[in-house]
Amino acid sequence: MAYRVAISKVEKGDIEAAVRQAVSLAGGLEEIIKETSMVLIKPNLGKPSPPGSGVLTNAQVIEAVTKIVLELDPRSIIIGDGAIAGYDFPGSNTEEVFEASGTSEVARRLGVELRNLNRDTFEEVTIRQPNVMDKVRIARTALESDVIISVPVLKSHIRTHVTLSLKNMKGVMPGAEKRKSHQLGLDLAIVDLNSVVRPGYAVIDATVGMEGLWQYPQDMRGVGLVIAGRDALAVDIVGTSLMGIDPNQVMHLNYLAQKEGTTVDLEQIEIAGEPLHKHRQHFKTGFQAFEERFPGLHIIQGDSACSGCTNELVSAIIYMKEAGYGKGLEDLAVIIGSPSGPKVTGKVAVLGKCAKDFKDLGHYAAGCPPKEQDMISALCGACAADYKHVIATRDEARHKLWGSSSPLLKR
Repeated sequence: MAYRVAISKVEKGDIEAAVRQAVSLAGGLEEIIKETSMVLIKPNLGKPSPPGSGVLTNAQVIEAVTKIVLELDPRSIIIGDGAIAGYDFPGSNTEEVFEASGTSEVARRLGVELRNLNRDTFEEVTIRQPNVMDKVRIARTALESDVIISVPVLKSHIRTHVTLSLKNMKGVMPGAEKRKSHQLGLDLAIVDLNSVVRPGYAVIDATVGMEGLWQYPQDMRGVGLVIAGRDALAVDIVGTSLMGIDPNQVMHLNYLAQKEGTTVDLEQIEIAGEPLHKHRQHFKTGFQAFEERFPGLHIIQGDSACSGCTNELVSAIIYMKEAGYGKGLEDLAVIIGSPSGPKVTGKVAVLGKCAKDFKDLGHYAAGCPPKEQDMISALCGACAADYKHVIATRDEARHKLWGSSSPLLKR
């Protein structure tokens, strides 16, 4: 794999300079963006989170990438994304994320259109030689773009170990398709999706990353870097290695490499700029963090469990612990997805539409995914905890983080 990936260091807080240096060292955008090009800049803006938190792409990185593209004067530029499953409904939708992240202000200041891809017109596309998705609905904006620049943030992940530029493309699918990709097999679905909407360039925001359970601020990891390159797979291999995670353990990277007749061998990638070994860290994956924080909690999940349930579950459990019910969570079994014949006794919570066949085993929260408060209700029922106290604890925590205007307080 003769690809060049650049790593640049943020010096004296100048994020734009670091982005420009990384893009320049990686070969620039001039060869892929022409005057006739329609360009989609695709950040990771999955759920409402503070700017620079590591949960979503730093608005300063988005701005720097957009400025570089503007200087090439293409036919059109759109910054676009769609919130993840579980955050794609009224009251906590993509527009809320745009505002909370500072991306709306960037788009206004630069005069660039900002588009909610969850509300775009979708087209069903047939995938040639599919792994698990023979057809998939994709936002027309992505399909019509000549160049897609994926701009994710450096994060580990609870199901795929990492979420970088390839997985970031899930934002061009509507919510139902996002859920379907989990049910069919997320890693293989990512490969199918990228066979249709593969980014032509990738810039990873590694200024501040997120490990484990993405709980702000305890899971933040200051890194102070920007990674860029023309091949998204190569960029993701470098980003994965930077987090101290073995790329060979990230299945969608391996599946895509196999499909292209190559490997995830870091030695085959030319790294320009900062040396990788100098900055390598050790990010925890989602389940590593989960097991450490809640050693007595048993999560039983089937293949259909998606980020809608896992994200809401993590938040609900965190608020249960903050409300003083950490001990009560011990020996609790939580069923999500559709596992094969779970054998449970004692305290049991059953969460989500996919697990409805097991609802008689314990306290059940319906929905796809269930609303966070409904998950909290089921957990409280199973643990004999005070629901009102947990909700009050949750709202107080959100108020401290966001103030009275919190988009999350509307949920």
